[in-house]
This record gives sequence, structure tokens and C-alpha cells, in this order.
Amino acid sequence: MPPDPPAMLTLEDVRFGFPERPDFLGPVAVTVQRGECWAVVGPNGAGKSTLLKLMAGLHPPHVGEVRLGGGLIGKLSIRQRARQVAFVPQHVPVDVDMSVQDVVLMGRFPHRSLSLFESPEDREIARRAMEVTATSGLVKRSLATLSGGETQRVHIAAAITQQPELMLLDEPTASLDLQHQLAIFRILRDRAWYDGLAVVVVTHDVNLAARFCSHVLLLDEGQVASMGAPADVVTPDVLAPVYGVELATLGGADYRWIVPADDPSGGRR
Repeated sequence: MPPDPPAMLTLEDVRFGFPERPDFLGPVAVTVQRGECWAVVGPNGAGKSTLLKLMAGLHPPHVGEVRLGGGLIGKLSIRQRARQVAFVPQHVPVDVDMSVQDVVLMGRFPHRSLSLFESPEDREIARRAMEVTATSGLVKRSLATLSGGETQRVHIAAAITQQPELMLLDEPTASLDLQHQLAIFRILRDRAWYDGLAVVVVTHDVNLAARFCSHVLLLDEGQVASMGAPADVVTPDVLAPVYGVELATLGGADYRWIVPADDPSGGRR
């Protein structure tokens, strides 16, 4: 039998820090396989965004290795990395006077030849990405005229158009209403399930993480407090010491929500 393909993303005992906080993050050891959707959760300042940038190759680790498909991510050129990794930052451009179609087509740049114009294949890939993100109806609109949820879905469409093997997103649902939060997490889950992408998303919403993601990594002051299936990580006993609040659960057998323990219902239903 042929050997199993290497994991899409592997962090091997990675450590990182800044001059004022040397080696505050780590050690982190995690393996993300194709078809998995990971959530990175934790309090403010836990190191979530820094960890995501390490995964993207934007920060070189001080100690340890970051591997992409078996090879060191630091050995790849920017163009090579962009063909495999799509990174959607926390603060995406919102006031750019470009059409939605042009913004989404920018995702094809790492794959284009020396031609200045998109090929019919590029346009078809972009069309399909806009279809799965429900942005087809916005194609002629200027990005500057869109709502926050629409803008975020356009940037995710551009990331999908990039045809990456690994998609990294930093708080893509921040400041969005519930409808757009659910829509975006469904998109991410489906791209992992149906396209076989490896997806890692930083989020503050532990309930969305538990509902839509296959794995959860909980950070606490740069340390991995817990990691694994949502049912094992997103529990009051695991989360309460990290967040410093008493927590309880609401719901039934199919799904349970994490809520503050001083909820008027007493955390029981």
C-alpha cells in the first residue's frame, strides 16, 4: 500500500515571541489534516492571531518547525506559499472602490502566467467561488458599498478562488450579525467537508466553534490548555479556568450551548 499523504499543516513544538514578550507562545504541537476544520479559541491576548500567522508563514518560529504538506513553510517562496495557503486577516479592506468580481479574481494572481488578463478558467473558478459564498448577486457592486457581512463573504470568495489547500481566517465573524456569522461558518465547514480543504479559524465564539468545527484548540496565555474534539474541549470544566468565569450548559441531547452560570435559568433546561 502507498504511504499516507503527509498532513496538510504540522507545527512541531513551535515557540514564538516578541521583544517585550519573548517566547510567550508555545510550545505548540498540532497536526491539521485535509478535510478538517479547526477553531482556535481563547481569551484576548492568548496568542490566537499570532499562532495563525505562524501557520501562514508570516512569522518564523523562534523554536520548532512549521510544515506545509511535509515541507518547511519557510522554504517556500511567497508565490509558492500563496498557491497553497489563503490567509484572511482580521481587518480586511472594506472601502476599496473595486467591483466584487475584480476583488474575487485577485485570488487567481498566484496561479496566473505572465498574462495581464484572467483566463476563462480563472473566471469560471471565481464564478463557482461566488456561488458557494452567495456573492454572485454582488458581482458588479463596488466593495465600498457592501455591508460588513457581504464584504467578509467576498474576501472568503477571493480566498476560495485562490484554490488553496489550507485556508486560515482571523475572526471572520467579528462584529457581524447572527445570520452572517452562521453563513460564514457554514461556508468554512462545507469547504472542508466537500472540497477537502484544511481550515483553521480564529474565533471568540466557542459555541460556533463547537457547532461547525471538527477540532478546537484552546489557548491560554500562549499555552495550549486543551485540544481535540469540540465535545472534549468546549465544556464548562475546560473553559471556566481559562476564561475566569463560571459556565454552564443549555440545550438538549443534539446540541448544548455554553452560557454564563449566572444565567437566569440557572444553566439548566
